[in-house]
Amino acid sequence: MMVNVRCTWRIKRWNPCVASVRSSSKHNHPTQRDIIMKKLILAALIAMTAGAAMAENEQIVFSTPNLAMPFEVHMQRTAVKAAKEMGVKLQVLDGQGSSPKQVADLENAITRGAQGFIVSPNDVNAVSSAVDEIQDANLPVVTLDRSVDSQKKVPHFGANNYKGGQAIGDFVKSKFPNGADILLLTGQPGSSSNIERTKGIRDSLKAGGDKYKIVADQTGNWMRSEGMRIVESVLPSLPKRPQVILSANDDMALGAIEALQGQGVKPGEILVTGFDAVPEALARVRDGWLAVTADQRPGFAVQTAMSQLVANVREKKAITGADYPPTLITKENLQQAERISEAGN
Repeated sequence: MMVNVRCTWRIKRWNPCVASVRSSSKHNHPTQRDIIMKKLILAALIAMTAGAAMAENEQIVFSTPNLAMPFEVHMQRTAVKAAKEMGVKLQVLDGQGSSPKQVADLENAITRGAQGFIVSPNDVNAVSSAVDEIQDANLPVVTLDRSVDSQKKVPHFGANNYKGGQAIGDFVKSKFPNGADILLLTGQPGSSSNIERTKGIRDSLKAGGDKYKIVADQTGNWMRSEGMRIVESVLPSLPKRPQVILSANDDMALGAIEALQGQGVKPGEILVTGFDAVPEALARVRDGWLAVTADQRPGFAVQTAMSQLVANVREKKAITGADYPPTLITKENLQQAERISEAGN
C-alpha cells in the first residue's frame, strides 16, 4: 500500500493536509488495512491542526501594578521573552499605580477570552475582586512578586518578602551590635511586598531590643524621587545623623544616596540598604554607596510562573507556585546577583 500526503502552508496558518491512500491490491479496491491506515492518518492530521489552532488562540494576561518602576519593567520584559519562546500570545496590562484601573483591565480581559492570568496586584485587597472573578470563571490565575487576599488560595511565585525583610534587619544588627538610629523608607501602603518586608524588618529590629531605634519612618511609595525628597527634608531635621537608612526597595535607596551626595556625605558614612538587586543598585554596592540589597531572582520567578501557567492551560497540569528566600547581595558575593551582567564594570 502507498500513502500520499499533500500538505499546504499559509503564513501563520496550517491548512489540513489532504491524504490519499492507494491500494496495492490488483483491482485498487481498498482493503481493511487500507481503511484503518487512512483513518489513522486523518486522525493524526486533525490532531495536528487542532494543536496549531490552540497555540494560535492561546492568550495569557500579564497584569503589572506600575511600569513606572524599573523592577516591574524588568519582569514585564522577561515575561514577553518567555511568552515568545513558549509560543503564546502575551497581553501586558499596566495598572499605572491605580487599583481601580488594574481591576477594570482584568475584568475586560476575562470578557475578551483570555485563558490564563499572571497578576502582580497593586493592592493586596483592592485587586482581590478581579482575582475572584477570574477564579469564578474557572480560569487559571497566579500572583507574581505580590500576593492578593482573595476568596480562594492563589498560587504565588516570588521571593519571600517577610524573610527578606528579616534578613535585612539582621544585617543591620550585625553591622551595629551596640545599636543604631535608623531612618526607614517604606513602600506603597497596601502592597503585599511592602506589608511583608516592613513587618520582617520591624520584627528583626524588635528582637534586637530598644537599642535599635527607628527615628523617622516615611513612605516613599517605591519611587526614587520620593526617597530623595524624604532624605533631603528629614535628615537635617533630626537631632543627630542616623547611622542607617533602611529602604524597602532599591529605587528609594538610590534616591536617598543622591540626597546624601548632595549633602556632602561620603560613601559608607551612613549605611544604606536596598531591596530588589536592580542593576544600578548593584553598581552602588560595588562602589560602596549601598551596603546591601536583596536579590529576589525575578527572572526565575517570571519564567517559572509562565511555564506552570502555560502547562496548565495546555495540559491541565497542576500549578504549585514557588516560594523561596531572597539572597542578600554585598560586595563579597556581588557576582551571584541574577542581573550582575547588566550592572556595568
